[in-house]
Amino acid sequence: MLTVELTLPDLVVADPVRPRRRRRWPLIAGEVVTSVGAAAVLVVWARGVEVDPLDRVGQVSGLAGLQLRFALVALAVLVAVVVAARVRYAHVVERLAAAAAAGLFSALLAGAVVVALRGTTYGLYAIYGDAGVVIDWARALVKTGEMPWSYPPGFIHAMAWYSELVGSTPEHSLKVVQILGTALFGPVAYLAWRLVLRPMWALVLGVVPSMVLIEPYKVYANLMLVVLVPVVLFLLQRLRRADRLTYRDIVVRGIGIGAVLGVVFLIYSGWFVWSAPGVVVAALVVFPWRTGLWRGLTLIAVTTTTFVLVSFIHLYNILSASGGMTDRYFYFDVYAEPTYIAMTRGDMPGALPGPWPPPGELGGVGLFTIIALVGLAAAIAVGRNRTAVILLTSLFAGAWVVRFYYASTMYGRDAVQLYPRSTSELLYSMLLLCGFALYFGVQRLENVPKLRPWLGARSLRIAALAGMVVLIAMVGSAVGDRYMPRSDNSLGMLALASHLTRQPDGTCPAYVKTLGVECASGFKEYRDLLPGLAKDAPRPGELPHRPGG
Repeated sequence: MLTVELTLPDLVVADPVRPRRRRRWPLIAGEVVTSVGAAAVLVVWARGVEVDPLDRVGQVSGLAGLQLRFALVALAVLVAVVVAARVRYAHVVERLAAAAAAGLFSALLAGAVVVALRGTTYGLYAIYGDAGVVIDWARALVKTGEMPWSYPPGFIHAMAWYSELVGSTPEHSLKVVQILGTALFGPVAYLAWRLVLRPMWALVLGVVPSMVLIEPYKVYANLMLVVLVPVVLFLLQRLRRADRLTYRDIVVRGIGIGAVLGVVFLIYSGWFVWSAPGVVVAALVVFPWRTGLWRGLTLIAVTTTTFVLVSFIHLYNILSASGGMTDRYFYFDVYAEPTYIAMTRGDMPGALPGPWPPPGELGGVGLFTIIALVGLAAAIAVGRNRTAVILLTSLFAGAWVVRFYYASTMYGRDAVQLYPRSTSELLYSMLLLCGFALYFGVQRLENVPKLRPWLGARSLRIAALAGMVVLIAMVGSAVGDRYMPRSDNSLGMLALASHLTRQPDGTCPAYVKTLGVECASGFKEYRDLLPGLAKDAPRPGELPHRPGG
């Protein structure tokens, strides 16, 4: 359920004019359709951007073409909000506009991937690295019905099902799933946060912190983190007020939450390792020990049982391993100073301008991190007893401790155990705490009589939406540019590999001939092509412009 209850102090009133219960589901369906529809329109429209993605000028023109399309759709949304500001159902238009903005956010980046991969059937990184691994697993799943037991099966099954449904190769299926998953990132994030927040706040807290997480190459991993946090928050808020729920409501909510958590686990289970300590601590803190003991236990039991039933196929394999899974992949982030969480570069750092992490202004700590920590402290100051702050601080502390446990034993065990992955959860939790500091701060200001009319003014919400639209445009272009083909060891290499590798039918991608080279038949041949491409680069890593195409 995407609306909220007025009786719960942790939650927010859904709209200034609360719709009747019979109108609730049509409005929810409207948000879903609007958010997904806005994303679909922009992604489909991006296919009309006709440029050479292996030409830097073509890339810039492509990004500009996407911005033009985004601006036209976004302006239409803003005009609709302004025009409807004085009508009775202006709040309905506002919530649909917030949903549309969330869809446009991820669609802009998905459109950049469409442009970057124009002319090739491959997804990002062709058949190499993790892309090659999941392609092989999907192919094996189609042929034999089996895949490695240690990896979450959800994404691989999605690729296999799509391949069988349309009769395509796993290589092409990966491209489709990468674009589709990226396009749905914004709508899914927004709708997940609508479980606990009203529309505009769901846009701000659902989209802005997730801007650091969206990653088209393996979009499903971070997307599951964005879903996990609000769903767990929704669970803990119900747990805290379990004494006010009937047993029927408890069972219904427990089944729904457990099923969603089970699906998240099947798609990517890694976040449960980092989140488990924090969730347990937060649950113990908010549990209604005196007022709703049996109802609280019932909610936990129903949720846990449903989760186990849904995720059993993967959960059983992990528990049966008994510590037998070892990660020995040492990559760039593994060698960074372990408290640095402001940015992550994975295993494709690109050309670094200097030492890494970048030198900070205060004892080696950068200004961004300091501001984020101030936001964390502010959230505790204004919302220490709120369920959201309890959960997020617990998640941060738990992931922080587990991170350093794995990092401290890395040398002795000669195993990474994916410890740098905790950076995403730590950064996400910290940014969310900054957002909730603002959120709870505004709530306090609403208690000031002179400020209440101004804070509730529709003009303020319109201004916030306009600012969000511009921020989304800039972030979408900046992140999308990282995935444009480049010849250095950066994220742009993922798309370049897809253009320089011979396709499954034996042909070369459409634009490789403009570089004056032949496509490669394997990883070594592909790597051998890179030094020659770097010679004529206007700037390190960039592909040259060829006047006249």
